[in-house]
Amino acid sequence: MPNPLPGGPTDRPRVPPPRTALSDACIVLVRTQGPINLGMVARLCGNLGVGDLRIVAPQCEVDCSDSRKFSTHSRELLLTAPIFATLREATADCGLVIGTSGDFRTGELGAHVRAQDVPALLSQRPAAKYALVFGNEADGLDEDELRACQAWIHLDTFGQNISYNLANAVAITGYLIASASAASASEAPVAASRAHVESLEHYWLETLGRFDYFRRTERDRFAPLFGKFIGRLHLSEHDVQVLRGMLAQFNAFAFKDRFGRAPDPDGDPPT
Repeated sequence: MPNPLPGGPTDRPRVPPPRTALSDACIVLVRTQGPINLGMVARLCGNLGVGDLRIVAPQCEVDCSDSRKFSTHSRELLLTAPIFATLREATADCGLVIGTSGDFRTGELGAHVRAQDVPALLSQRPAAKYALVFGNEADGLDEDELRACQAWIHLDTFGQNISYNLANAVAITGYLIASASAASASEAPVAASRAHVESLEHYWLETLGRFDYFRRTERDRFAPLFGKFIGRLHLSEHDVQVLRGMLAQFNAFAFKDRFGRAPDPDGDPPT
């Protein structure tokens, strides 16, 4: 007989889940307001074969009676999920970050992709780990958070409500991705982590500043556009090293120093 306690073990034999496009995903919940949704999403991770749940700046208690009650069979995943202060920290090790939006956004906030087309996107931009990011129940992801994503998903609705409940959105998105036809294997290299790509972006901007580039344009206006350009590129760790090496050589030639510490491709990003 199964253990009747919610979240308790059963005597059903454990079978390894089939490999799907979700196998390399982490689900990231940003500023979640409801513990019931936290519990339901944790349980959904068990249904979808996702073993990596991350939480950013939760606006509710993570370990409480409601979250435990609704995390049946996935309580350990919920209670051991790492908690981060910002989305960028939560996705630093990811090669691709895909946000979600209840509104249909403009191209200024990354590329739109249908959930069922995520496997094809992953074929074009392979990543050892990628993130699916869901905002809070009331407001979703804000613009700064969406700018930290390279693509975003919008789920159509067919009634007067333009967005789904958080747990329902995770369920629909995850099911569409997991059940989509596998895309053809790509020869593209695995993407560099977002931490290393963003380090390159920062180093590039600092280099432009040293060359007085921002006398002609405002850095605050240029930086988001430059970030969008970098976000469209599929950069491997080798690509990041090559580009940073070029910029370092420019600095060494012009200023007799390279400034900054280059990233360790197998370790932490530079400071």
